[in-house]
Amino acid sequence: MSEQRDIFEVIERQPGYDPAAFPELCTALYERELAVLANLNVQSAAGLQRRLKSLSYYIQKAARAMILSSCPCELDVQNASWQTPQKRQLKAAANRATKVEKWLTSTTPQLGTTVPILNLAPRLQQVRLDSIDSIDKQSKRVHCNESGWFTFTGESSLAEGDHLYLAKPETALLKAAVSGHQWSHKGRIDPRTLSLRELLLATAIDW
Repeated sequence: MSEQRDIFEVIERQPGYDPAAFPELCTALYERELAVLANLNVQSAAGLQRRLKSLSYYIQKAARAMILSSCPCELDVQNASWQTPQKRQLKAAANRATKVEKWLTSTTPQLGTTVPILNLAPRLQQVRLDSIDSIDKQSKRVHCNESGWFTFTGESSLAEGDHLYLAKPETALLKAAVSGHQWSHKGRIDPRTLSLRELLLATAIDW
């Protein structure tokens, strides 16, 4: 209980703290995650039960982290999301490969670092969040928890990942990712809703 009180004391000391933010965020996240679970194809009741048991912990963890986050985007507590102006289209910089390779070789990012994954498919472009869980310097490749292996120049090693690219975690890309920005071949479309996993990754970003 003392640990929980300490967390709330830290939250309450933040500039612009809104006492209604935490319960509103939790409510929005609960509604979202219950809808996800309701449509999930689980193989057993025990598996669903395990997910339900852990749901409260992860939702409260995400809500607290979102309040304490230094994210430069505007926090929408009613929808448990961040908002920032969206560019007309997602452009991969011409020197993207050089930048990510230099970043991986010169700084050696820590395991667990949140990174942007670009999906540059012709009909749907997105910036998603993933985390680095392994770096193989000898083979010049890096493994992301959900997206698999990438070369140091950012190309995916997956057969079906020809449109996926690892990018250097720069502010513009990270803001687009946490805000769920996406584009079709015609231009901007409505932002997508981040998964609870991505929200937690977003709160771990060192802005």
